Amino acid sequence: MEWPLFVVKNFIGRALNPVFISLLLCLAGAVLGVLRPKRRFGSILVLCGALLLFVMSAPLTGALLIHSLELKAGPYADPAELARKGVKWVVVLGGDLRGGDLSEADRVASSSLVRVMEGIRLWKRMPDSKLVLSGGTYSPRKMATGMGMALLARELGVPQDAIVVEGGSWDTEDEARFLKPVLGENRFALVTSAYHMRRSLLNFTRLGLAPIPAPADFMTKDFLPRIGAIMPSPSALELSQIAIHEYLGTSWFAIKSFFSSR
Repeated sequence: MEWPLFVVKNFIGRALNPVFISLLLCLAGAVLGVLRPKRRFGSILVLCGALLLFVMSAPLTGALLIHSLELKAGPYADPAELARKGVKWVVVLGGDLRGGDLSEADRVASSSLVRVMEGIRLWKRMPDSKLVLSGGTYSPRKMATGMGMALLARELGVPQDAIVVEGGSWDTEDEARFLKPVLGENRFALVTSAYHMRRSLLNFTRLGLAPIPAPADFMTKDFLPRIGAIMPSPSALELSQIAIHEYLGTSWFAIKSFFSSR
């Protein structure tokens, strides 16, 4: 992906989050309240901003948004079934990598850690398979995510000749494009977070690749509404933001596909 387009897309994605929008509404309402104190529009904007933040911070909201994405990812992959289908490639999509002087395990953060562990689990039970670790970086202070995951895989016993690293991609679309020459027409297990699976499949199948879903990193697999599910919390707000990012990414894919097909 070209740098200017990536910057614009990344900025829009970061701006369209509940906290930023809520603060923007409250700020706009406060300014209007000062400039037009006799009108109620400013107060309405502040109320809307506060209400939006409250709703998006509720565990029930975040869980429902994520759960609807995870339902489309399917169950955990069965390595025996993958082997029967002749699958020889286990592709793990990168998430985030932490910078700094950290150990191989500490460097691989959050979703990336769970994804690479699931990839290794499948690889170990699929004889003669290859573990493909994908993900680059746009920060000079961090190594490529694929390389960081590869170093952890080596620490956990995966031999170097079984690992393939893709370290040039910036996003999921890039990962599909860069991995196409490696995978060709071969079927492969696609390992990523369950909430990210649908968008990943769309990007890979659009290029004529043949992924088989192998979801990991489930957040709401056994979700049940509980008492207190409407009480705001920072972790619930993060869930809502992750889900919104995925919905925006899927919408962006649909828009691009529509205009490219015309």
